[in-house]
Amino acid sequence: MQKRIRTILPALLILMLWTAAAWAQGTPVDLGEGGALRIELPVEAGRSYEISMEVRTNLQDAVASMTLELIGEDDRVVETLKAQSALPNSGEWTLLGFAHVPLPQKSGRWELVVTADQPGRYYWRNLKVLRSYSEAQEAIAYGEEEPAPEREFYTGLVVDARHLDVRRGISPRIYSESGQLIYGGVLAPQDLVQERGVVAYGSELTPELLERLRISPDDPYVNPLVIKAVGVADPAKTSVYITAEDTQRILQAMAQYDFFARYAVIFLVN
Repeated sequence: MQKRIRTILPALLILMLWTAAAWAQGTPVDLGEGGALRIELPVEAGRSYEISMEVRTNLQDAVASMTLELIGEDDRVVETLKAQSALPNSGEWTLLGFAHVPLPQKSGRWELVVTADQPGRYYWRNLKVLRSYSEAQEAIAYGEEEPAPEREFYTGLVVDARHLDVRRGISPRIYSESGQLIYGGVLAPQDLVQERGVVAYGSELTPELLERLRISPDDPYVNPLVIKAVGVADPAKTSVYITAEDTQRILQAMAQYDFFARYAVIFLVN
C-alpha cells in the first residue's frame, strides 16, 4: 500500500502543476516579423469604446502594440489609432488597449490589429469591446436619445464534423487552417472535464443539446454560431481544423460574448 501511495502522489503533483500552468497560458499567437492578430470589431462609427485585452510573453524587453484600423470600401486603411505597452520579462499579464476611444463618424469597418516588436510566441486573453461614455454622452444616451436596439450575439459554438471521421475525446481541440489553437479547454478544471467535458457531443442539434449554450438556467436565450470543420487535426481523430474565415467569425463573436470561457461548445459527430 505504501509503495502505491508513493507512485500516485508524484502523478497528482504533476497534474496540479500542469493545471496551474494551463490557467496561465491564454490563447497563443505568433507576433512580429509580419505576424499579427487581426479581429474585426462590432463597433459603430461616432461611438466611444473601451477596447482592451491582456497580453504576455516570455521574451525579453518586448513591446506589444494594439492598432485600430478603419478600413474603407476600397480595402485601404483610412485612419489608425494606436496604443502600446512594454511587457515585463517575468511573463506576467499586461493590459493593452484603450480606456476611452471615440471613433470618428466615418464609414467603413474597424479592425483590431495586435503586433509586437520582437518575433516569437505571445499569449492573449480577456478581449473587451465595451461602450464607454463621457458625462455629456451619458446625458444624451440615457436622456434625449432613443435607446438603441440590443445587438444579437452568439451564446456558443457548434462545430459540424459529421462529414469527417471525428471521434469523441476528453481533450478535443479546434485549430485554424494555419495551425493556430483556437479552442482546447486547457483552462478547464478537472472536475468539469470529467463531469461535463470541454465540449458536448451529439449527432443532431437537439433542444437538449442546445441547453449547453444557454447563458444561465434562468435565461432562455440560445443562439449558436454554427461552422463546419474542414479536416481532422490529430492522430486520435478528436480535434479539427476550421477555415480562416470561420476563425475570424469566432473571434468577432467572442468580442461580444466570450462563450469559450463557459465551455459552450458542441461537436456534431457521427
